[in-house]
Amino acid sequence: MTFIDIDMAPENLLRRLDKDSRLVSYGGANFGTPLELLAPGTSRTVANDRFFVRCNGPVPLLDAESWRLTVSGNVAQTISLSLADLRQLPIKRLEAFLECAGNGRTRFDPVPPGTPWRNDAVGNAVWEGVSLGDVLELAGVKPDTIDIVGQGGDSPGMRRGLPVSVAHDPAVLIAWSMNDEPLPIAHGGPARMLVPGWAGIASTKWLTGLEATVRAFAGFWNADNYVFWDERGAPLRPITEMPPKSLIVTPGDGETKAAGAMTVAGWAWSGFGSIAAVDVSFDAGSTWEPAGLEPGERRGWRRWETSWQPTPGKHLVMARATDERRLSQPSVAAWNSK
Repeated sequence: MTFIDIDMAPENLLRRLDKDSRLVSYGGANFGTPLELLAPGTSRTVANDRFFVRCNGPVPLLDAESWRLTVSGNVAQTISLSLADLRQLPIKRLEAFLECAGNGRTRFDPVPPGTPWRNDAVGNAVWEGVSLGDVLELAGVKPDTIDIVGQGGDSPGMRRGLPVSVAHDPAVLIAWSMNDEPLPIAHGGPARMLVPGWAGIASTKWLTGLEATVRAFAGFWNADNYVFWDERGAPLRPITEMPPKSLIVTPGDGETKAAGAMTVAGWAWSGFGSIAAVDVSFDAGSTWEPAGLEPGERRGWRRWETSWQPTPGKHLVMARATDERRLSQPSVAAWNSK
């Protein structure tokens, strides 16, 4: 197997990965999307070349023609599938956001260790592939299965378990297309898992294997990293669904605007369901007023907008998202190490 040299100069790596040169480098193959590239326009999706990139290791070059997916473990029969085999199953399209668990990490005080994401590790795309559950049925996953462990092609240790009940959600995909293009190398091509609403770590990239296990998977990426910790530093549980969140894209943070009416707009999303409301405060959270919401898909983000006539001076503008389960974005997120 060959890999892309992720230690090359960031501008060269961006070109190698077919990425917009304006993405922000965080070292290795990790790049954030500047908020000005997310300015609400005519499309809810983020173009592939502008979509953030998160890699926990090297970037493998897998050939789509020879690629195989092996399904093994607690199954009736071990199977090996090509992309052509997968395309014989019912094909599904899904609009969904994808967010790194560490998105917004630098908003914490103190800032935890890890990639110093601002609010630039989230995007929304249309994905195409087949339901993971349909693939598991081909192998005959046995009833006492607890987890489905995805194997990434970037390293033997890149394995993460997904509860079998979640794996059978029809919206959980093995995706080979992103925004109507073959899945880019940077995003796990030729095929990856897509677990809508969950932290990006659950959506294993460069997928090469699925293993059904009779015990909860306790590998590094489930038990030691991408987990919540208690006050004593002991792991509590893996990170799963992403909480409701909103993003102000315009005006920009710290931007100086001419006096007069302006539009305040951005995006909102939740891993627990569709966004039901976005409220905006122009006085640091003392009062709130509802913003208008544009239509959107349940598992994707939604554009919101409101008008504002500010007085001269400095203003702290805040947005608060609420989803269909009435879960609301807190004014201050609880500190955690991820």
